[in-house]
Amino acid sequence: MNRQLILHCGPMKTGSTAIQDAFHACRNALLSRGISAHHILARTLLQQMDQVLTQERETGHPVVLLSSEFFGQVSPRSIRQILDRFPADRHAIFVSRPLREIYPSLYLQNLKGSSRRITSFRSFLNNQLSLDRDPGGGLGGQVMNAPVLDARLRSAGCQTHWIRYDRQTLLRRFAHMLHTITDIDVTALNQARVSPATGLSPRRSLRMELAGMARLINQLNRHGLLADRLREQLLVFCLDVSDQLRRIHPQESSLSVVDRQRCDQLDRDINQAFLSST
Repeated sequence: MNRQLILHCGPMKTGSTAIQDAFHACRNALLSRGISAHHILARTLLQQMDQVLTQERETGHPVVLLSSEFFGQVSPRSIRQILDRFPADRHAIFVSRPLREIYPSLYLQNLKGSSRRITSFRSFLNNQLSLDRDPGGGLGGQVMNAPVLDARLRSAGCQTHWIRYDRQTLLRRFAHMLHTITDIDVTALNQARVSPATGLSPRRSLRMELAGMARLINQLNRHGLLADRLREQLLVFCLDVSDQLRRIHPQESSLSVVDRQRCDQLDRDINQAFLSST
């Protein structure tokens, strides 16, 4: 029986951190079933990927699982050169999510992240919609161009698989896909006890109602009027308030009707036919 190499490819804002935290929480349980899971960091993606697979060539793990939101954003040729040195059946798992959910989530993440974004959501959205319609054959935008992402990993020699994002059932769906590919019982993944997210964790979401305050905090920080540590404390306060608002108004929409329609139209133009066929 051939070994199996599985790449969890995100993309961004599709629950990758939750999946990676679950890998870490039940690493021993996965190892006992023959699955060796690794989180591959963006900054050293190709180097770390090569190092991990070099080490794994000496182990007997039947399944090696690598996770990164950025596998679809690097050259397929570069990935394939590394994969070709690791004899195994290759699979890539993607999670799809509607653009009307991805774009607000990505914008709000950038507000509390290292990019210290200060532009408005409308400016961000206009830029993303323009990028995702790029006819030049590139990835398009930062996130969800499903046909291009799929083609890139197929070019790297992987059989591709897609699951749909749902906050409540994501781990169960991912575990089911792993079971389908490997025929290994991985229910432990769905039962993983992950520590509650704190601080500026990617698993904590800022509410759009607090976006203006976060932009002001970033602007003061960029001008040297607010120290990095104080910026972090204020953003954590905004996240605490966001958690409270989410408990009171859990279904509050973060997009206007017009912006929602624009995102849905782009989804129809780029992703709908492809995702309906997977």
